[in-house]
Amino acid sequence: MEEVLRNLNKEMGVTGSAVISKDGLVIASALDQDEESVAGMAASVFQSAVTTSGVMAIGAISLSTLESDKGKAFMVDLPEAFLVVLTNPEVNLGRLRIEIRKAANQIKSQM
Repeated sequence: MEEVLRNLNKEMGVTGSAVISKDGLVIASALDQDEESVAGMAASVFQSAVTTSGVMAIGAISLSTLESDKGKAFMVDLPEAFLVVLTNPEVNLGRLRIEIRKAANQIKSQM
C-alpha cells in the first residue's frame, strides 16, 4: 500500500496521500504533515459527504473533493476505508483523477 501511495505522490502537484479507516485511523501514509490530524479531519469530511449525499438522494459517494486557495483534497471511497490525496492548487485535475482511480483500484486489491 505504501508503494502505491509513494508512486501517487510522484504525480505533478500531489503533496501527500494516505489510506484512512472510516473512523479516522491511519492505515498507510505518505504524508509530510501530521497524519493523525489529516486522518481525523478527512474522516469527518468524508462522513459528512456520505450523509449529505443520502439526504440529497444523489447516490453513494465515490469521490469527494475539497478545493481551497492553497490546494485540493480528494477522498475516494474504498471498501472499508478511503484514499486521501492532497495537492497544490495548480494540479492537472484530469490526469490526477485517472491516477487516483488507478491507485484506489490497486489499494482495493491489497485490502
